[in-house]
Amino acid sequence: MNETVVLVNGLAKMFRVKQKAAELHGSLRALWRTEEKEITAVADIPFSIQKGEILAFIGPNGAGKSTTIKMLTGILYPSSGQASVLGFTSWQQRRQMSYHIGSVFGQKPQLWYHLPAEDTFRLFARIYELDMGEFQKMSRRLAWMW
Repeated sequence: MNETVVLVNGLAKMFRVKQKAAELHGSLRALWRTEEKEITAVADIPFSIQKGEILAFIGPNGAGKSTTIKMLTGILYPSSGQASVLGFTSWQQRRQMSYHIGSVFGQKPQLWYHLPAEDTFRLFARIYELDMGEFQKMSRRLAWMW
């Protein structure tokens, strides 16, 4: 029986940023004026995740990966679209949802330096889907050798 734990439909995020008018129009008179420009960070993405599935966001800088995660965790409000995480609308029910999820932002190399060695090894065992029995046996052996 498949259970949908994340459901996203038409999720989008636009940011309004100030830009010097001179950069837009090339005029010296516009040098001290600013204008707002709208930037699309995430555009109309749909996906779902079933219980037990693993999802990875891969893409270049500026592709909207972190923005999407921030919307799903309730840190950012989307400009449009719908999303449900464990039955919660994250940006409306962030406090209730936070008791059921966890998130860590940062690149992989930044993460493992901040964890105790044992937790780091356990994390990589899960990421690389190692046999946990073999992993525990090797961990005990390495601890004994230490």
